Amino acid sequence: MNASIWRALMGVGFKLHHFAEPKSPKPNFEITIPSRLSTSGGSFRLVFYVPPSYFCSETDRRFPVVVNYHGGGFTLGTERDDARWASAVVHQTDAVVVSVGYRLAPEYPFSVGLEDAADAILYLAAHAEELSLDPHKIAISGFSAGGNFAFAVPLLLYDQKLPDFTIVCIVSFYPPVDFRQSRDEKRLTNPQPNKNLPLMLTDLFDRSYISQSTCDLADPYLSPAAASDDVLRAAYPQDIILYTCEYDMLNAEGILFGDRLRGEEIQKTVHGGLIKGVGHAFDKKPNPISFPKSADLCYKEACTELSRLFKGSTAITKLSNIRVLKAMPQK
Repeated sequence: MNASIWRALMGVGFKLHHFAEPKSPKPNFEITIPSRLSTSGGSFRLVFYVPPSYFCSETDRRFPVVVNYHGGGFTLGTERDDARWASAVVHQTDAVVVSVGYRLAPEYPFSVGLEDAADAILYLAAHAEELSLDPHKIAISGFSAGGNFAFAVPLLLYDQKLPDFTIVCIVSFYPPVDFRQSRDEKRLTNPQPNKNLPLMLTDLFDRSYISQSTCDLADPYLSPAAASDDVLRAAYPQDIILYTCEYDMLNAEGILFGDRLRGEEIQKTVHGGLIKGVGHAFDKKPNPISFPKSADLCYKEACTELSRLFKGSTAITKLSNIRVLKAMPQK
């Protein structure tokens, strides 16, 4: 019941969010696909945002694809929440965005949502020809809980040993990456505790998605930061885009994870940075008047890197002057 109430409230908030000019686009089409990895069976939706050339291009063209996972504490949200991000990607990279309507807790606790998230990539790779997608130009993106999936899905796929696709980049916005640390400990890391997510909301997320009596909090599928250096090095693509928020209880663990990924043991190229002066989900505010300039800049920078990677360029672009306290410099 609590989840249903919060879903209704979040739905109202996103209606306001999508109303701001320029208004969020609607998906071009959607499909429902079967669950393969989850023992619970069932199905879930994929919604597609495509560039205009998708419908008029030559028949043999294959488009890069960004597979996106929405936020909401694994409990709230829909596959249409990140329409503004999808619009930025479509217009700036000429890629297709597929947003995944993974099944939510508490009806579907860990690890059903993660399995749906991985299933989406397997389906898109298997049906790449009919969907005009390039299975070797796949990027994964996600926000908050979806940002956790962006880091956990490659670990699950790596364990499956499936070679018929290539993930070229991970894009993760303000993700939780380590459930081994308690929420109380995480709250203390925020220099402005009043900007933390409400306790009743984070309690709902944790009760719904994980049960500490039955869930191993050190499972890398739940806490990607618990994976070994060897696994992270092998499972992740070379390029990772990671943004964290200064006034967010998840900021400290995100910075620590980014530092580790680009460190000597793993040696990934980590783009992005710590965005100063904003809290969690700064780009999802229910403001019907305007979309935050900081979010617009963040999206543009991420899309610049995606465009470079999809084109196979080896040049490293210089990020614009996003406001950072502790930047994540490029290699």
